[in-house]
Amino acid sequence: MQEKKSLDLQLIELKEFIKKNPYWIYEYINSEVLKSVGTLNPNYYVKLIEDIFVKQTNIKTAEQNINPNILPYFIFTQLFEKGKMDYTSLRAETIDFTTINKESKVYYNYAKFSLKEGTFYIELMQTKIGGMPIDEDIVKFTKKIPVKSSGLEEFIKKNKDIASNDIFKKIKEDIDNIL
Repeated sequence: MQEKKSLDLQLIELKEFIKKNPYWIYEYINSEVLKSVGTLNPNYYVKLIEDIFVKQTNIKTAEQNINPNILPYFIFTQLFEKGKMDYTSLRAETIDFTTINKESKVYYNYAKFSLKEGTFYIELMQTKIGGMPIDEDIVKFTKKIPVKSSGLEEFIKKNKDIASNDIFKKIKEDIDNIL
């Protein structure tokens, strides 16, 4: 019972942090986490926060201590409750993977996101089909992004005085409405 309470407390603290810093989390994701991969659409970012922290009942934090600095990476591991996103869903309205697609030059069915030992992994995966003599889907390309242990907090301190713009205001308003 104690573990469940600490998980609930952790989620409450994360929601409060998101409410205070919605725009900077979004900017950090695009400028640091996805810098050499692609871009996250601001409307889709709000949808992810709602799906993960409002609608989803089973957030997989048990294996990891999710603090504010891990949050920008963690969000991706919760996509569709499995940390996966189909290739056909990766587009400008969601997550634009144009940059990683140019780098990888591979055919893939979905992207898989995971956090392991201080590294954020984006794996472009091909689905195992029919009579293939393999047990699992095939990793076609892997992008390893080091997790910065205090990266988000430093980013917020450095950029807190940036004048708000229309995207800032819209994200703030939308997150306030859902959390």
